[in-house]
Amino acid sequence: TQQSKQTSNLGCGIGRLSRQTKAFTMTEEEIGLPQQQQQQQQQQQQKGTDVAEVQGPISKKDGCCSWCNFGGSKASKGLNYLGIARGSVVISNIFLSTSFVYLASLDAGCVDDQDGELMDDCNNNVYGFRPAALVANIPVLAGLLSAFFMPLFGAIVDCTEHRRFVGMVSAALMIVIQAIQIGTVSGTWYPMLLLQALSGFIYQVQVLATYAYLPEIAREVGQRTMTQHSSTWVNTQFGGQIIFLITVIVVATFGEMDDVLTAQFSQGINTVWSIIFFYVGWSFLPNAPAARELDKGKSLFTDGFSQIFRTVGNINKSYKKGLRWYLLALVFAEAAVNAFTTVSVVFLGDQLNLSGAEIGIFFLVTLLGVFPGTIVSSNVSQRTNPNTSYKLAQVAIIVVATVGAMLLQEGQMAVTFVWGFSVGICLGWFYPAEGLFFSLCLPAGQEAELAGFFVYCTQIMGWLPPLIFSLLVQSDVDQNYGILAVVCFLFPSLACLSMTGKWDEILEEASQNTNTAVAVGQTRKVEDDDDEEEEE
Repeated sequence: TQQSKQTSNLGCGIGRLSRQTKAFTMTEEEIGLPQQQQQQQQQQQQKGTDVAEVQGPISKKDGCCSWCNFGGSKASKGLNYLGIARGSVVISNIFLSTSFVYLASLDAGCVDDQDGELMDDCNNNVYGFRPAALVANIPVLAGLLSAFFMPLFGAIVDCTEHRRFVGMVSAALMIVIQAIQIGTVSGTWYPMLLLQALSGFIYQVQVLATYAYLPEIAREVGQRTMTQHSSTWVNTQFGGQIIFLITVIVVATFGEMDDVLTAQFSQGINTVWSIIFFYVGWSFLPNAPAARELDKGKSLFTDGFSQIFRTVGNINKSYKKGLRWYLLALVFAEAAVNAFTTVSVVFLGDQLNLSGAEIGIFFLVTLLGVFPGTIVSSNVSQRTNPNTSYKLAQVAIIVVATVGAMLLQEGQMAVTFVWGFSVGICLGWFYPAEGLFFSLCLPAGQEAELAGFFVYCTQIMGWLPPLIFSLLVQSDVDQNYGILAVVCFLFPSLACLSMTGKWDEILEEASQNTNTAVAVGQTRKVEDDDDEEEEE
């Protein structure tokens, strides 16, 4: 639950870093859980303690590397390595997007022949679009593919034994695409751009297959240990992305590489990096049985959508004060924030005329801003509640995005980096508050179903904000206003969050449905036992 949705458009790497933070380690007393739910969580924590006792004491060998040993849990090790692999894909595609903008502008005749810089006020089209609008359409295509086909792959992961196979195939396809894109030059950039849309969708399939293991790991190690593992996963991914970014920036700067060569170098390192860590990660993850049976008379495709409709009906009926409004807010909030981080690459390169290396430094500074942002998220959530913290984080994103979009001008390098650090603080605040809200309004016993639905909610509208940005750019509207149009999707999210009940009512609602889920589970177990006795 705490990790579900580290996923989204390939330009959204910054957000994925801040999902697991100290905000998740707050105690029940600090967030005001009902006494009954505290007892249930204490039982889960005791279960994690019992698991640790069975595994035995940590040896001296484990002591020095205990941070990555995960108490002997192979599945946790696998997810750790897969996070490193995905992190490199995210960062490398930042440089690749910059290359696409330059090559599209070159093909459109919008690059100065003398200094090789992008020309201001160039209204030429390439393949029917302005260069910036064409590149901005890639997350639109990836989002539409995810919205239509993710239920199919969700059904494959849930209803068949092919979860690990889906993960390995999607990883192999991503590696192949990354390797092919090393050849992105002036004569090949357009088919490479189309491959990027396909890669964005495959990335989501990889995330889906990976995080299907989360509920099983949580049951294996217990809640408290799961929180520690989650923090280690994100810290490891963060460290890997920092190393990757610094490597590309240093080589590109001292090697005096242009945007195209920088992207090629980045894709080359990323290909080798991905081969190693995807292979190691999936080698640790086991084959998994089907989580549920396919409904009779339905195909995998129709069952995936049927499951979504059933979940919607259940949420609308049973979670009227908290989870229903949270998930509606999530649809708009994730669409806005993911699009904001994605189109920022286009805005920085085309509007502010930053080079590929300079954009890399911008995102490095943004990553560093995530750290203080997580501290802000934890403190605000403790002093108020996760709902209030989540709303304030969205207001902060609106303010910071508006100030940057309206005031930043070309040549203001220092101010641009300060803006990047501010964006990092906002994202470091936003994602932990979002995850904490979800984890606390989620009833125990329904984690797998609702966590999968959570992922789908983050994707279903992800295509719309980038499309609006692209249409505005194509209509010769300044990109500053395009940024504002994207973050305006946070206003419906804030409206939905304002419709929730009081925080105590949200927690009580989750607790009541937890009891219902437990009772239903016990009833089904008795029925299954009776059926087995009859068969015998």
